Amino acid sequence: MRTADAVATAGTVASLVLLVAVAVPYLVVTNPEAPLSAYYAAGSVGANSVGFLAAIAAVVFLSGPRGNAEPDLVAGVAVVLGLAMLVLSLLWATAIDQTLLFSFPPEAAWIQNHRWVVVALSAVVAVVAGVYAREVV
Repeated sequence: MRTADAVATAGTVASLVLLVAVAVPYLVVTNPEAPLSAYYAAGSVGANSVGFLAAIAAVVFLSGPRGNAEPDLVAGVAVVLGLAMLVLSLLWATAIDQTLLFSFPPEAAWIQNHRWVVVALSAVVAVVAGVYAREVV
């Protein structure tokens, strides 16, 4: 059962890293002319939904090893959350208009790759959730 605990810890860390990655533009882009609200609201759901689900996933991953919930229930919820974050981040990333990305100031040019980092981290959480489910079920 030690492997399941390690995977749950990895899921918690991956979820928290995803949450931080979603929030980075809020913290780093300080130019008031930068279209951050349009960037986060792109698509049908926006990026904030991914951050919200990442916070929930961190709590879910923690509840399995601590015994707050049945491990198989935690695994199922984690898989659903991981897949939902992956789908929502893909929907958001593909809906961002190129004009919007290039309207950020030059010092925030890294934002062109930010969306793909969020998608990649969402995929990591989904994979870790799948590995956790395989370990406990």
